[in-house]
Amino acid sequence: MRKKRNYFLSYHHEYDQGYVKILRSSKEGMRIADYSLKENISSLTDEKIYQIIREKMRSCSVTIILIGEMTGHRKWIDWEIWASLRGYKNNKNPLKSFKPKGLLAIYLPTKSHSIPERLQQNIDSGYAVSMNWRNIERDLESKINYAIWKRDNTTHKIKNTLEKVDRNYLNFLGFKI
Repeated sequence: MRKKRNYFLSYHHEYDQGYVKILRSSKEGMRIADYSLKENISSLTDEKIYQIIREKMRSCSVTIILIGEMTGHRKWIDWEIWASLRGYKNNKNPLKSFKPKGLLAIYLPTKSHSIPERLQQNIDSGYAVSMNWRNIERDLESKINYAIWKRDNTTHKIKNTLEKVDRNYLNFLGFKI
């Protein structure tokens, strides 16, 4: 019997929703639980949204980031990656401890890719795992397992020192607007 894997899915809700539906239905033969946010919570405060994200991530071992044309310009995607990498130990209540999550970047079949800077740093350091969408059926399970292995064996490679992105933006000729 295959081990159940819990993952948090991070993506641009407006542009990449179609890929999410395909990913959620392509889990045949795999035991994967998706804990990503499925409702719009944008009317809540930043702090409340962050708390909801952390709670959803608590039982996950991997954060999967779908990389499309606008992914790197989204505040909450950066915050989800930041939260995924930020472990802490609660000695008074070990159940409240939070182990860093593995990262899996999936490059969508789009004209270009906007990669969050925090994610790129972790790909470059060797902590995050990446793959192409066209290989999703063949490689998804092994890439998730590899991201979990990296989480368990290479946390010293985590890069999470950038300031959190404070707003969504567009990149125009190298300028954030």
